[in-house]
Amino acid sequence: MIFDEALRKSSLLIVDDEEMNVRLVQASLNKAGCKNTQGMNRPAEVIPWCKNNKVDLILLDLNMPGLHGLDLMRQMQSELADPPQVVVLTAMTSADDKLEALELGALDYLTKPFDVSELLLRVRNGLRLVALTAELKEERDNLHQEVKRQTQELEETQNEVLYRLGRAAEYRDNETGAHVKRMSESCGVLAKLATGDDVFASNVQKASQMHDVGKIGIPDGVLLKQGKLNDREWEIMRSHSRIGYEILSDTETPMMKMAAQIALTHHERWDGKGYPSGLKGEDIPLESRIVTLCDVYDALRSERPYKKPWSMEKTCQLIQDEAGKHFDPELTEVFIQHVEEIEKIRELYPDQTENGESLLETLLHH
Repeated sequence: MIFDEALRKSSLLIVDDEEMNVRLVQASLNKAGCKNTQGMNRPAEVIPWCKNNKVDLILLDLNMPGLHGLDLMRQMQSELADPPQVVVLTAMTSADDKLEALELGALDYLTKPFDVSELLLRVRNGLRLVALTAELKEERDNLHQEVKRQTQELEETQNEVLYRLGRAAEYRDNETGAHVKRMSESCGVLAKLATGDDVFASNVQKASQMHDVGKIGIPDGVLLKQGKLNDREWEIMRSHSRIGYEILSDTETPMMKMAAQIALTHHERWDGKGYPSGLKGEDIPLESRIVTLCDVYDALRSERPYKKPWSMEKTCQLIQDEAGKHFDPELTEVFIQHVEEIEKIRELYPDQTENGESLLETLLHH
């Protein structure tokens, strides 16, 4: 048996300017059981045909008026997304033509007059290669989809862990999970607006969720104290930035490295009066300047047992007043211009329970 069942279903195109040659090849293929064949005498019609019909293999003559077979192969490679495989079937015996055809990707090269048995075997081998290539492509595509699915699942799991870790710190500080979500989403938006870099924005959005993870290491007597903290207690509270850095810094992952820097420097101020290192201006990582701004904005806009929410107008006024002091002035300008986008995030992630004066001093130091 020359053709098995799979090869019998293959689609072949015979291209030769001599009608007699086309009929002879078709008859030989049909007799061997390959019924899905199409003959064509005008090489200029091949590409339009291939764009609209499935073609597994082309039996191609070279010396044709109007368009040489080698030129047709070049056109197919440039104009077709997935050009069919080619077996050259020609009376031309030039070694240069044969080499050029093979260089252009021809699977095989037969000269006329041909032996029918040899033709059928070479066509069969060509179709088997086509079928194998298709199988490999399908396996590759399936593998790609599986890798994509698992990567997405891993990213979703990672994001969930990051959120839960950040939420754990906020939970001890009586913050809401919605605050973590709003703040991180706002950071992603502001990062994209400020830089136009999607990867940077995505990393900031994820890493910002852990900005206060160091609060896990702060004693309840300090973290949850209702009254004013004394100097010793302030020092303990401020240590959460270094604790967070220690928790997150031992990593080679770019996003986690960013998270460690945010944890360490999100209480630095543009004017150099922040902590723990007194960094000033652009010495503060951009991601930390973004987190500082978004964190304060959302905290002021939110209702808590110890404070009522500020209006958007009042909060924006404070943010602008603090530009060049607490906040990066250029970031502040971008933020104010797009504050409506930030407000939409607040609408998407409202607090579950809220009730209850400005805690500006606390916001600027905790």
